[in-house]
Amino acid sequence: MAKIDYDKIFIDGACPTAIGGQAVMEGVMMQGPDRLALAMRLPSGELYLKTKLKKKPSRAAKIPFVRGIVSFVNALVGGMGTLMESADILETYAPEQYAEEPGKIEAWINKKFGEKAAWNFLMTTALLFAVVVSIVFFVILPTWVVNFLGKWIQNAFVLNLIEGVLRIAMFVGYVVAIRRMSDIKTLFQYHGAEHKSIHCFENDRVLCPENAEEFYTLHPRCGTSFLVFVLLISLLLFSFLGWPNLVWRITSRILLIPVIAAISFELLRWAGRSNGKIVRILSWPGLQLQRLTTAEPDRDQLEVALLSLKAVLVDPGVPEIEGFVDKDGNPVRSKAEMKEVEREMEAWAADVEAHTEANKKAAAEAIDDLTRIEERSVFEDPANGASDDEIFSAIDFLDGLDTDGYTLVAPEETDGRTLVRAIADREAMEAKARTLARRYTKDIKTYENALSWGKAALSMLPNGKNEARMIMSYATGLGTTELITRSKELMREDDFEEFQKRIYARIEGVPLQYIVGMQEFMGLPFRVNESVLIPRLDTEVLVENVIETINRMNLIRPEVLDLCTGSGAIGISIAAKVPDAVVTMTDVSEKALQTAMSNAGLNGVNRRCIFLLGDMFDAIPEDKRYDVIVCNPPYIPSDVIDTLDIEVKEHEPRMALDGGKDGLDYYRIIADKASMHLKTGGVLALEIGAEQASDVKKLLNKANTYEGIRVIRDLAHLDRAILATRK
Repeated sequence: MAKIDYDKIFIDGACPTAIGGQAVMEGVMMQGPDRLALAMRLPSGELYLKTKLKKKPSRAAKIPFVRGIVSFVNALVGGMGTLMESADILETYAPEQYAEEPGKIEAWINKKFGEKAAWNFLMTTALLFAVVVSIVFFVILPTWVVNFLGKWIQNAFVLNLIEGVLRIAMFVGYVVAIRRMSDIKTLFQYHGAEHKSIHCFENDRVLCPENAEEFYTLHPRCGTSFLVFVLLISLLLFSFLGWPNLVWRITSRILLIPVIAAISFELLRWAGRSNGKIVRILSWPGLQLQRLTTAEPDRDQLEVALLSLKAVLVDPGVPEIEGFVDKDGNPVRSKAEMKEVEREMEAWAADVEAHTEANKKAAAEAIDDLTRIEERSVFEDPANGASDDEIFSAIDFLDGLDTDGYTLVAPEETDGRTLVRAIADREAMEAKARTLARRYTKDIKTYENALSWGKAALSMLPNGKNEARMIMSYATGLGTTELITRSKELMREDDFEEFQKRIYARIEGVPLQYIVGMQEFMGLPFRVNESVLIPRLDTEVLVENVIETINRMNLIRPEVLDLCTGSGAIGISIAAKVPDAVVTMTDVSEKALQTAMSNAGLNGVNRRCIFLLGDMFDAIPEDKRYDVIVCNPPYIPSDVIDTLDIEVKEHEPRMALDGGKDGLDYYRIIADKASMHLKTGGVLALEIGAEQASDVKKLLNKANTYEGIRVIRDLAHLDRAILATRK
């Protein structure tokens, strides 16, 4: 095994949190401050998310050592419940792979007391079975085996030591044995994805698979480490009890389980918050075992873990969700829609059963008819018997009829005799059930065909083919590689409708960034909508110069004001690139400010960002001073806006474009008031139009509070920004 790099596990600067999780079948459960989230990827590739609010913790859950026992019980019950819940979801939405017929006892309880009672019964039974098996194999069996050594070894400490080592060896052997199973291997991959995701969050990185995969699959607060603490502490604790008779040893070990769990829990909490040598030494056994209970996940599995994590990082007032979602957690299908699908499937099944009974009855009648025809022809009246055509027609009908009842039929009256017309066979029925479950329709399209249509529709645009692919990725949640590898697969109806709607929107001139909801700026992702301007590459020149200026000023925790923030692209980029900067962002639009707040969270800088609603400096306290004020104000002359491209003039917010008759209205406000909110030696940085440098410089010179005014050009050698220093 490769040596563990502790610096990648106990990371300096990481902020330990109370976020925890658990791998489940085909997914991850995350637990946050106020809710639980279960995210899964079904065999169809769809993402399923279920969140629920947590109950308020009891007082006992806050008392040191007592809380360890409470957490142990909650983890045992909750963990088993979550595993069973994930299995139930797979049975419901992937029945062809996971569904099993209920046993006689379960079926009887379902019928007698309802599905909820059956669930509780199975849950309790599974939990008791797991507890009993664990106690038998990892408590009773080791001490019973070592009991035979008492004839040769008299030292109680040595006997307890051997028992403890045997218990640990049995547990490790058990893990090694099960990790070879394919389902367990997948479970361990999701376990690794859970750890990587939490590392990513605790290190204040953007929550995306590319960032998460940089981290180890090992984490100091893992439940595996807790189990190792349990095994080691039990070894030490049992050593103080001597070596009494077998019955007392077994009894004492079972009774001490809560005590051991309490001590282990406190050790695990301490290890999760500390980074010293002692902690690293104590954590070593648990981390070594984690190398067996975790595996390197793929990006799809990381996406599921991050989906679950982001679902518990929402505000307390956000409602619970259950259903199919996209990779960002946005609902694709509601629970009500899924219930409708289930009702359709149930109605179809009932229809199958009814027609099957009719089929069996028709088959019996047809056999009787054929028997009578043959008897009449051979024995009763050969001269006036049935014709050969009549006999062979009846035989052909019987040959085409599935007397086991697998063919759906509808009765028709023909020549006074009941005939049956086959409508569909069992295979067709099962195909329709799968179709309903995955919301396919008769207008099925493959990803490949749909993308070809989108490219053709946007062929008049300069970059139409790439834009069609980006819209497809947004509508389906699939990356470029997946679109290639899954090109022949069928596309969900709602995915195609979403894709089609957005292609039409692009044809009508809606900017691509609004369609996919994202735009990159300074290497960072930003959500955009029609409440905010789309961040432009030209503006990066302004931000880069501001960052260079802040670094030259050698400030400790610099304070920056971003006026007219819009999407927050300028202020958030500064906060991301200057790690200790505190950035205040203002905007007159409440919707724009909400977008900026969302982007601060997306880029992990919300702890150092302040958002104020108001028109320019009206949002700022009169006595507040900043090291840097930066602004990209509206600067397009009013009568020029109608000459702009349709994407700009009809879709981007006019209030963020219109700078008044000459485009200088906001520069006048800034020249008049900015110096009152700048510290001496502070910097004012403004984006300008290509022909506005001279006019803006005159306004700043007229204010007589600035010096060192300089104009910055962009990559096209056009005037793009002005920087000035407060006297």
